[in-house]
Amino acid sequence: MQDMIKQLVDASKSQPTHQQLSQELWNSVQPIHVAQRELVEIQHNSHMNLIRVMVEARYKDTQADIGGIKEALQN
Repeated sequence: MQDMIKQLVDASKSQPTHQQLSQELWNSVQPIHVAQRELVEIQHNSHMNLIRVMVEARYKDTQADIGGIKEALQN
């Protein structure tokens, strides 16, 4: 009976602690988390570039409209 208890105690000592398990889990998840942040940043930059192109196109259109209005007023 004591041998069984000793085996059980020894087995429980070899179990990783909650802190070790948490650290192992964090180490496993960290690369995924970093990759997701990088992807979000790439998507954000791409979206902002599209918005910049759209705003610049609208600005050029507005400048052309203003030029047309000025020309019409001068005639």
